[in-house]
Amino acid sequence: MDTTKRGAFNGASKLLEPGMLDQARLAWRLLRDQRVSSLKYAMLVLLFIYVVSPLDAIPDLLPIIGQTDDLGAAVATLMLMIRLLPKVAPEHVVDDHLRTMNRGSEEWEPRAQGAEQVIDARFSVRG
Repeated sequence: MDTTKRGAFNGASKLLEPGMLDQARLAWRLLRDQRVSSLKYAMLVLLFIYVVSPLDAIPDLLPIIGQTDDLGAAVATLMLMIRLLPKVAPEHVVDDHLRTMNRGSEEWEPRAQGAEQVIDARFSVRG
């Protein structure tokens, strides 16, 4: 017998996963960061166009049902942004935010850039 739940709210449990809140915080920080390309707003612009557009999957003239497709599109867009924004942002920016969010947590490790990481720097010693 299959014990998995099936229904309209089956995917809603993904919103409550433990790491999802941290991913949402990271995406919010990346959305506000000036070092990330302005293309980060493209999904929000497309969502806005869909919501204000008279063309909908379900017409908005129907009292409650008409707004559910807009709500579904908004939730799907936000979930997609939460997942995609850290992948399209520059790695050093994501690492900076992760470091700031975790503040010395032993769980966090920077992304491996190869066998060895080279840091090119200048310094001087005054005696």
